[in-house]
Amino acid sequence: MRAPAGAPDVLVVGAGPAGWAAAGACAAAGLRVVLLAPDVDAPWSATYAAWVDELEGTPAEHAVAHRYDHVTVAGPQGARRLSRSYALLDNGALAAALRGSAGAAGVTVRRGRAVGSAPHHHGVDVVTASGEVLGARVVVDASGGRPALVRARPVPGWQVAHGVVAAVDGPLVVPGGCVLMDWTPAPGADGPPSFLYALDLGGGRALVEETVLSAAVPPSGAELADRLARRLAARGVRTGEVERAEAVRIPMGLAAPRPQHVVGFGAAAGLVHPATGYSVAASLRSAPRLAGALAAAVRRDATPAALASAGWSAVWPPDRRRARALELFGHDAIGAMDGPELGAFFDAFFALDEPDWSGYLAGTLPSSRVAGLMARLFAQVPWSLRRRLVRGDVRRLLAAVARA
Repeated sequence: MRAPAGAPDVLVVGAGPAGWAAAGACAAAGLRVVLLAPDVDAPWSATYAAWVDELEGTPAEHAVAHRYDHVTVAGPQGARRLSRSYALLDNGALAAALRGSAGAAGVTVRRGRAVGSAPHHHGVDVVTASGEVLGARVVVDASGGRPALVRARPVPGWQVAHGVVAAVDGPLVVPGGCVLMDWTPAPGADGPPSFLYALDLGGGRALVEETVLSAAVPPSGAELADRLARRLAARGVRTGEVERAEAVRIPMGLAAPRPQHVVGFGAAAGLVHPATGYSVAASLRSAPRLAGALAAAVRRDATPAALASAGWSAVWPPDRRRARALELFGHDAIGAMDGPELGAFFDAFFALDEPDWSGYLAGTLPSSRVAGLMARLFAQVPWSLRRRLVRGDVRRLLAAVARA
């Protein structure tokens, strides 16, 4: 079955931040857009956060629940205050902003779960779980880290965390402050190393999480909850009644997918940063670029294959693909480190010039600067850690640097 005449220009699959951002940006660029998801109004339960400067000019700029100007990281060399502000997003406000702008731009909403797609000479058909077929000139899959339609590479690692929002009593985080990473080992912890992430929420409340940055076989939520309890007890921190518990599981080390007839976006396109697990800010910044590329291709009456190619090139420009190859080497190296080595690594990382480490975490550095940053970082880490890095897949690193 083929798409009928008058099918939309763009069909966006997924109703998370990436999906609504892509749909709204495409509609604002003059395209006819349909957004497809099983529950388009479902609340977003995950904790979304980002650096304040990465939100400027995006719909999230005015959806900040808490701003943190006192941000610290801690490793073997002690605590370091970062000269950059951090934000915890208000999910309800962000959803309202994205859905509101998409609706005002004319996005049509359809309820359904995409289970398959097929390209043809008019565009792409998407099949839903109910058997309905929806056609469009181009399809954008923004359905998350386990995409509905994009053929993705295997996931090499997972970021997992157990967290709670609760009243806290004891020395944990300064009022109005954020502990981004504290690599002090949790007492008695076995298996992949983890760090403390803590955000003051005001009124004696805090979000506290025990987080494994990336592991092929991560610990269970129960194990992380036990680590967190032992860590807090060792610090003399007591928690009151838990308002909310949170379980995090984010695919890590994602390579850029190969271009295909469905365009990936957000986590479905591998935009999850391999050093942090963050993707929301990157998706919000990338949405206008994707929309501009698709609108230009529609105006020149490009073929469906050319439309998809234009979309993939906007999401993953060639130099960004080269930079991701370098970032993935870093991800793999981090995954092989134990707790003290990870602490020493991040001590050195955050000792770099702020434009370098901030650009790296934002995924905005050109590949040549990523290669230079990695070389400087190698020169600054302790000799024991250099030996660990040298024993890694050096040929892969050299090949990535050569492509950069």
